[in-house]
Amino acid sequence: MKKELLNHVNALVLAVLYRSLRVLYRDDSRVREEIDGWKNNLSFKLVCGPGGAVLALRRSEHAGVRKLQRAQRAEITMRFKSVEGAFQVLSGQKSIADAYAEHLFTLEGDIYQTMSFVRVVEYAEAYLFPRIWSRRILREVPEKQTGSLRVYAEALLEHAR
Repeated sequence: MKKELLNHVNALVLAVLYRSLRVLYRDDSRVREEIDGWKNNLSFKLVCGPGGAVLALRRSEHAGVRKLQRAQRAEITMRFKSVEGAFQVLSGQKSIADAYAEHLFTLEGDIYQTMSFVRVVEYAEAYLFPRIWSRRILREVPEKQTGSLRVYAEALLEHAR
């Protein structure tokens, strides 16, 4: 696939991921517990390669997570080395652990907090990907506390915030 198309797909997946994190903060106690464990205003940025899509978010005391402007500096930045590598992870072709082992991204910031962020993303993946797919990319597929269709519906219908 062309790099430009992959970048558009990455941006779409990041938008769904962000919205699903907001839904899961409300509906899944494990996601809420992880996010509540982050210091207030902790910021994360996930960058999908040079010139690629970006998800920048900040822990919000009352809302779980909120979007940041793309240009704002974050305390933790996970930067994929290529749009293609990011696509492999975001599309569920490759686990984040495999991407780490293959040096597909760099990390700036606190690795302990990053692992918490990765756990939250893995919970979201368990809802967003079919179970058979999740088994390929997650060490352990967590039980769901709400339905996947509900997460998708609420994430897709939520107004961008």
